[in-house]
Parts: sequence; C-alpha cells; structure tokens
Amino acid sequence: MKNLIKLTLAILLLASCKDSPESSTSKNAGIVEGVMNEVSGKNEDVNAKYDHLLKKLSAKKSLTDEELLKAFPKKIGQLKIDTNGDNMGPKIIGGQLVAGTFGDGTVRMEILDAAGEKATGAIIPLKMLHLNKVMSEMNNTIRYSKKERNGIFTFGTDRDADTKSDYQAELRFLYYNRFYVTLEGKAMDVDQLWSSLNSNDLSGFKAYNK
Repeated sequence: MKNLIKLTLAILLLASCKDSPESSTSKNAGIVEGVMNEVSGKNEDVNAKYDHLLKKLSAKKSLTDEELLKAFPKKIGQLKIDTNGDNMGPKIIGGQLVAGTFGDGTVRMEILDAAGEKATGAIIPLKMLHLNKVMSEMNNTIRYSKKERNGIFTFGTDRDADTKSDYQAELRFLYYNRFYVTLEGKAMDVDQLWSSLNSNDLSGFKAYNK
C-alpha cells in the first residue's frame, strides 16, 4: 500500500511537470528522480542510515545552555568570534541551539544539539537534503552540492550576489553524528567557506557526545 501511494504520487508529479512551462528544468527533473528512487527502493540505504541516527539520538540527553556556550568555538580558522555590538556572542537562540558570528560577520555558525526531542527536527531535514536531486534554482543563481569533506558528508548552497541573500555560501552537516552545524559565509563559495574551518575548531563539542 505504501509503495502504491508513492507510485501514484510519482505519476501525478510526472503529469504536472509535463504541463508546466518549466518542465525541462533541472528542478522538476530532480524532483521526479527523487520520487522514483523512493518508489523503486533505491533510497533504502539512506533511509536506514538516518532511521538509525534518529533512534540513537532520540535516546540521548541534550546539553544544557551552559554546555552549548562552553563548547562553541572562540574562533574558526583565523577568524575570531565577534564580541561587540549586535554580533556579540555566542548566544542561545532557541532550544538546544547556539549561534555566533566570526570575523566581523563574515561567517555565521549555528549549532543544534540533535539529541532528545530535537532529533527528529534535525535528522529528517538532513535526510531530505541527502535524497534531494535538485541541483539548482532560479536560473542557476542558486546551486546545491553534496560532498564528503574530511570524512564529513556536507550539503552546500552557493548563491549569486544578485539573489540579495545576506550570505552567499552555506554548508550544513552533522558533526560527530550528533551536532547539526549550519555555516554561512559572505562573499565566498562553499569551498572557501569550508576552508575557513580548521579540523579542531569544533572539538569542544566532541567531548559531549557520550
């Protein structure tokens, strides 16, 4: 029954894409490919990976605000954390969520402890990013990528300057199979953004992954 529903969805989606004036775009093609992979079972390994993570993280105790602030890096690469004005940080900006900016706002980092009640809200979006087949939007002014970097599977977004976004580069990844990191950079691409990090910049969180 589950696969029948998925197949029906795929057929409807194919029909809607055919009728769309943008049916030849990579976005529609990517959506269709993603649905068909789900129907055919090609996503089983990915589903199993994230289902296991979700179960494991749901059973963990989340960090306190004090622990999150203590673990947050005081600098990344050569960029020190901002401590003046509106960017003074790091700050707790939500449940199990800490954020701060570096290099006078050049880079922004947000880290969610994906343990306990936040596991679903972190793991499901990461799973969707993994399954996503859409590689670009808005006439290729927004581009998506997936790449393993130093053993970490990352999801990248590059935006052209004329998209008027505050940050042109964005990386998302799960650190030590627990901490959902969102990294954003101004006037750079995702490769340059990743290069702004040193391998031990997030080590303060490693000790808390018990």
